[in-house]
Amino acid sequence: MKKIVIYSQNGCPYCDELKNMLQSEGIDYSVKDIDDNKDDWGVISEHSGVKYVPTVLMVDTKDESGRVLAPDRDFDGVDECLQHIMTDLQN
Repeated sequence: MKKIVIYSQNGCPYCDELKNMLQSEGIDYSVKDIDDNKDDWGVISEHSGVKYVPTVLMVDTKDESGRVLAPDRDFDGVDECLQHIMTDLQN
């Protein structure tokens, strides 16, 4: 099973769009606002090399391994991000 964490920011229309798409697909996720979770965001941002949101952390709950999906690196639009998420959930 995989746990999905969306790093988001208030007022980010792309973040809201991704969350709405996940909800409409029935995909569970949690949200971490980057302004409220600066330490966590610092680690993710440094690891991914990206400073933009929405950034997605997918954690395999079996072995705690993770994958970061970052805008402009792994996807260009939220629809492409959703496709990556759905593919990962099937694997």
